Amino acid sequence: MNIKKILIIELRPGIGDLCMFLPRFHEIFEKYPNSEVTLLTKFRTKAHQLLKYDKKIHNIEFIDDEKTQAKKDINFLYRFYKINRFDLVFSYQYGPKYLKYIFLAKWFNSKVYFYGIFKKNEPMMKRAILSNESWLNIKIKQKISKIFVPNQNKNKKKQIVIGLGASGDNKRWDVKNYISLIQSLKKYDYHFILAGGPSDSLIINQIISFFDDLNFISLEKNNLEQSLEIIKNSSIHIGNDSGFMHICAGLGMKSLCLYGDTPSEDSIYNENIIPIIPEGYYEVNHGDNAMHLITLEKVLTIINKFI
Repeated sequence: MNIKKILIIELRPGIGDLCMFLPRFHEIFEKYPNSEVTLLTKFRTKAHQLLKYDKKIHNIEFIDDEKTQAKKDINFLYRFYKINRFDLVFSYQYGPKYLKYIFLAKWFNSKVYFYGIFKKNEPMMKRAILSNESWLNIKIKQKISKIFVPNQNKNKKKQIVIGLGASGDNKRWDVKNYISLIQSLKKYDYHFILAGGPSDSLIINQIISFFDDLNFISLEKNNLEQSLEIIKNSSIHIGNDSGFMHICAGLGMKSLCLYGDTPSEDSIYNENIIPIIPEGYYEVNHGDNAMHLITLEKVLTIINKFI
């Protein structure tokens, strides 16, 4: 079969979600290197900025509107499939509400790979890895992710990215802990980049106002492409489970992630991610509400291995 056009469907909304599935997208292109790969995703992934220099993903289409994030109707989807006539479609989605993507693909004679109708209680990243091994008939040995940016240097700057963002307060380490962490690390003469968005401005300002002797770089007013340019040559990331954590790992730096209420097992997709979980925990999952149990002492012990 001469594979010319491939569609990848990944409709989870976050930047971190996109980063986690990115290695699987690259494996598809590597299996079919002469194909044209299109990604169908959501605008909140910022895929147009994150994947701007990615030569393994050629087209990006959003299933929702840029301004309102309102979902585009079935007519858009029908025209999209009809115009493109994909040879292969890979869908990393569960559940009945995604069946329209499968039915339309088959209607236009695409060969379709998808998870199935009913969602199973299984680790998200493990499922994606096992699916690609089966769909592509490959064995995935290297657990790594790659975000492509121009002019990235092999020699890292003495910059630490402090990942303050989170999708909820239950997934965020207390700001007092971050202040104590920076206080302990400033003796190493690193520059600190405060990675968060507009919704994190209060936390960012609280940290900045505490230190009279440090000049921070804050990313809260930058778009993603601007932030990538600032952080791309940093040495290390330490912070919450957030988009910036996954981005830093994809840029090749060690990314220390504080897991207290999100699945720590999801980190398996990228060996650059170093999970930090509370003492006495083998792993962490949704609903554990354990961010407050991660001690400053444990974080310092781990980060001191990398600076």
